[in-house]
Amino acid sequence: MARVTPSAIMELIKTTAGGDYISFASGLPDPALYPAETLAAIADEVLRTDGRMALQYGPAEGYAPLRALVAEILRQRGIGDATPDRVLITHGSQQALDLAARAFLDPGDPVLIETPSYLAAIQAFDSYEATYLPVPLDDAGIDVAQAERRVREVRPKLIFTLPNFQNPTGITQTLERRQRLATLAATHAIPIVEDDAYYDLRYEGEPLPPIAALARHPLAIYTGTFSKTIAPGPRVGFLYAQPPVVERLAQLKQITDLHSSSLAQRIVVRYCERGLLVPQIERLRAAYRARRDALLTALAAHGRDLATWTRPAGGMFVWLTLRSDADAAALLPRALAKGVVYVPGASFHPGGGPANTLRLNFVSADEAAIERGVPLLAEALAGGEG
Repeated sequence: MARVTPSAIMELIKTTAGGDYISFASGLPDPALYPAETLAAIADEVLRTDGRMALQYGPAEGYAPLRALVAEILRQRGIGDATPDRVLITHGSQQALDLAARAFLDPGDPVLIETPSYLAAIQAFDSYEATYLPVPLDDAGIDVAQAERRVREVRPKLIFTLPNFQNPTGITQTLERRQRLATLAATHAIPIVEDDAYYDLRYEGEPLPPIAALARHPLAIYTGTFSKTIAPGPRVGFLYAQPPVVERLAQLKQITDLHSSSLAQRIVVRYCERGLLVPQIERLRAAYRARRDALLTALAAHGRDLATWTRPAGGMFVWLTLRSDADAAALLPRALAKGVVYVPGASFHPGGGPANTLRLNFVSADEAAIERGVPLLAEALAGGEG
């Protein structure tokens, strides 16, 4: 428990709750874009027509129609052998990461992880007392050549990667890197967990195949979620794996929460069966593409002398690198005083990382707020009083 520490992001959310801030900090989607009225009508219909089962306990593996629906989605993404028995419904994709860590990690086991990486994944691995083999990112994704060297030196018990619009950097892994990473994991029989929560939030370019589709690997796990498209509140996520892995992870899920919400799963199924998911995704893409562009334009106008940054093809995040002697955490109080908030980058590295980086979320605030907020952010990062 000594390694279980508060999330820097959740602490910032608590600190700024109720305040008048332009937030670039959280990983939260814009609630104005949630299909709340539609979900309310579907929930009412589910309770009227299938209320007894919607309010009942359900199988740990998930509601059968939802498992079939997810399998079809995965086949469309390129995972050709996706069938319902290869799908486990989870309480958000975060639970999928936790179940995989619990299944494969003993205290002291090494995890090969790109760095920086998803903060909540690091927290999950920390809770099982993992150690780390950190591998840096560049504009093409994880440095696979270095990953191959690390595997030759120390065989990890798990590989974790976010290939699409990586959290926190927004970087997308190239097809060549994906193929090499898939081959590396399969050749050495290392379990690999591929977190693809942002797959649907692509604003340019063509989709790339999942790593799980690029090599035959009995220990490959692919995770996704409806939280970034429909809404996070229902907590409906999923994972793909081979049936023996799904069976074992389902047993762990029984210990954790028995099953995911029977009501929420039925709502998601009816929402998708009515053809509402694709229009919702297109709506989000249009809104978030405009916000990404607004942030990149504002950074070019106000931050050119202060930082360099990534230019994501999708997702929610832009990663800033300040001058080498800058400390993003030390500058945060100045930003808060100006009414803007961001997440310092050090916490996205196992054991801490460079102080001169930070993450910006471009989906929570609209374009007008972004255009107001970036000049204030630039003043704070420059050390100006404004």
